[in-house]
Amino acid sequence: MKYSSTMLQTWCLMIVVLSMLSLNDLNAVPMRAAVFAEPEEQVKTPVVTLDDFTKEEVKGIGITLDKDLRVDISGAGGGDRSFWSDWKMTDDDQSSEMFAAGWIIDATTRTMVWQMTMENTSGKTANRICHETIELKRGSYEVYYAAYGYVSRSPFSSFIGNIDRREHRPSDHESSGSTIGKIFKEIITGSDDLQEEFMDHAKNDWHLILGVDQQDARSVATFAAPRPSSDVLISAAKLGDGAVVKKGITVAREAILRLYAEGEGRNRDEIFDYGWIENRETRERLWEMKYQNSEYGGGARKNLVYRGEVKLPKGTYDLVFCTDGSHSCDDWNAMPPADPFNYGVTVSLANPKDRSMVNVIDPEDLSKNAIVQLTKVRDSDMKSQGFSLAAPATLHVYALGESIDGREFADYGWITNTKTHERVWTMEGHESSHAGGATKNRLVDELITLPKGNYIAAYQTDDSHAYRSWNADPPFDVDHWGLTICGRGKDFDPAKVKLFSEEFEEGVLAQLIRVRDGRHVEKSFTVKAPAKIRVYALGESDGREMADYGWIQNATTGDLVWEMTYSMSTAAGGAHKNRMVNRTVHLDAGEYKLHYKTDGSHAFGDWNDDPPEDQIHWGITLYNEE
Repeated sequence: MKYSSTMLQTWCLMIVVLSMLSLNDLNAVPMRAAVFAEPEEQVKTPVVTLDDFTKEEVKGIGITLDKDLRVDISGAGGGDRSFWSDWKMTDDDQSSEMFAAGWIIDATTRTMVWQMTMENTSGKTANRICHETIELKRGSYEVYYAAYGYVSRSPFSSFIGNIDRREHRPSDHESSGSTIGKIFKEIITGSDDLQEEFMDHAKNDWHLILGVDQQDARSVATFAAPRPSSDVLISAAKLGDGAVVKKGITVAREAILRLYAEGEGRNRDEIFDYGWIENRETRERLWEMKYQNSEYGGGARKNLVYRGEVKLPKGTYDLVFCTDGSHSCDDWNAMPPADPFNYGVTVSLANPKDRSMVNVIDPEDLSKNAIVQLTKVRDSDMKSQGFSLAAPATLHVYALGESIDGREFADYGWITNTKTHERVWTMEGHESSHAGGATKNRLVDELITLPKGNYIAAYQTDDSHAYRSWNADPPFDVDHWGLTICGRGKDFDPAKVKLFSEEFEEGVLAQLIRVRDGRHVEKSFTVKAPAKIRVYALGESDGREMADYGWIQNATTGDLVWEMTYSMSTAAGGAHKNRMVNRTVHLDAGEYKLHYKTDGSHAFGDWNDDPPEDQIHWGITLYNEE
């Protein structure tokens, strides 16, 4: 269907008008008397008053009732509903969002008792009034109010803006919503004007007041929220942005832990603030907070809460809880969860009698018995380290990298046997778990056993999303972006491990590796007696010819002794043009020169296609076979 210019102009005009009307709702400053209009039944004695949110976006207080009471609620806040929500034409999880509102939770169960909503408030966007009377049973409750930002919607646009009250913040206004909504926001009104209007409402209009009859006021006592839980083993609450909490736990005999955790996630593949418990010896995760095992936590749809128990056999464990770079107690970019001051994880004992059997200790130290530490790897980089095992060893491999599609990796590590040149370990997608932050951040945390021998550990990155240069949310453990290998087990002996550089591999007669584009390198070597030599070479093919290849020359006569050809090569992994030769040749006693030549593309450090599996050895190496 084609549209005339007149029709398009008409549509644009409609969008502008509707957007202006929506913004006018937000910017309109009502008369103060209207905001605090008295309900039909006067609140006789206020027992809770939450107001003035210019400095704090969330305020809370606890109350204890010594009998059942009738409580009058007077509130004012802000909220907006999508024009299309009534017709079920939007999947926006914030289609009926309050951006300034109060609520009440049960202090024991931590569940919602009452809240301000679009349904029980009335008025314009920034001045929605609530007057209700509710019955509260004897017990303890916590009352909260949050004003995190502003929301404005029209039939054709919407935007959600965050007011960050921190002095040092990522940006003054982080907003989301439709592109057209952002455009009209900037055209029609400045963001500074919106912040001024917001702060005016936050100081003078928005509030939550709870009142009771005068004769019942003595039945209400207040306390600081949140109320502490009993039998708490670990409390890591009120977490901010980029937090990483690690605690060790020892269990002398089987015990059951009760877990209460609040985090953030949107679907099964996107969980941003979460935690887990793993066995320190086996690396098995016995508990992990996931989207699938969590419930809606109140407030924004992305708020999650986990309530449950985990049985821990005798052993040593590590608890980890991490948050990403936004939406936390530092600054909420949407409505916080129902229990905002407990954001994080709380661990308690299901049976208080187990207290003497369960202790909190220091978290695992990855630097202890560390053999290889290829960490803090930057963009377009590659690091490697050779190590020798004088005896079989159990190793703890801890690697963080960037996944392309959940299976293949852009940033990853591997371990190669120097004798066979076979990979004995590599980062695999099916063995990885989410590493916090962006979905593509992956963690491999496992134990492997290697026999006696010589190995090279390596780690490579592509040209984006690495240490100190993230193009999406970073992982929870940024300092370990790369590969770490540690010795594990009671039988591990550090004295039986030695490090070496790959240039000094055992049994090397001559070597030219890591050769870059447009090079011709050579190296002289001597064979003292007739010998069998293993040639290990990697190069690039151009059709059935070699573009990057090596050869051996008799230094005395200048004769060609051996040359790498396509017909003798096999696939080297990665791109089809990557070729490998791994065979033996016989050399007489004498003086020789080893050569390696590359063309102008696809060589070490500058691949124009997928690199080979053993890119470190791009070039040629001669090993003494006997």
